[in-house]
Amino acid sequence: MSVSYENDQKQLEARIADLKSQLATEKDIVLNTKHFLDLVRRYTDIQELDAEIIREFVEKIIVYKAERVDSHRVQKIKIIWNCIGEFQTSTSHQ
Repeated sequence: MSVSYENDQKQLEARIADLKSQLATEKDIVLNTKHFLDLVRRYTDIQELDAEIIREFVEKIIVYKAERVDSHRVQKIKIIWNCIGEFQTSTSHQ
């Protein structure tokens, strides 16, 4: 019975550690999202896009090699946003 109790205890401790890690990750996501939304609210009426605004919103832009698709030149780009990372929309293509 003591061995069973110790095994249960170890499993519960491992689960607690896992849940704490997940909670910390979720807190970071919420804080980053809040910061991003604050940026968006600050720039709700952008008249002209300039380098400063882009630096605040964009962490990096990845430009892929151009390809020919149905006789059209297609070039995929990926935007990694500050605070929220890559954001996929329903119209985004892989």
